[in-house]
Amino acid sequence: MNGLERRIVLDASAALEWILGRPAKALVDKLLPVAVVPSSGLAEVLYIARLRGHGLAASELAGAFMTMGAQVEPVFTQDAIRASELIAASKSASSPAGSLSLGDGLCIAVAERLDLPITGGDLYWETLDLRVKVLSFR
Repeated sequence: MNGLERRIVLDASAALEWILGRPAKALVDKLLPVAVVPSSGLAEVLYIARLRGHGLAASELAGAFMTMGAQVEPVFTQDAIRASELIAASKSASSPAGSLSLGDGLCIAVAERLDLPITGGDLYWETLDLRVKVLSFR
């Protein structure tokens, strides 16, 4: 791990931009040295990257991602509890924009615990009552 202070939590969609070489790759590349990725998000990224045809093995891909400076953060019981609250609230809101997935809820819960802003590609998050700032990369 590098000695830089962590300043942002990356959602799986942001990490996938980098791994799959999508349009926001350059932006995410700049964030990686100060980024945190929840372990649940890393699992999602590795799985989806393989589904989309990425050729590296999951362990190699994770290594490449962390070599760029990203820090993987464990998901704790308190995160699971908060994620369940966030997901339930999003589902009961019946928003036409959608609701949170399990991965989204865990990512937001970790960001809230660390008191760091979060970046992802889902504009819907900006409509939620969260304890952290949401910064869209799109």
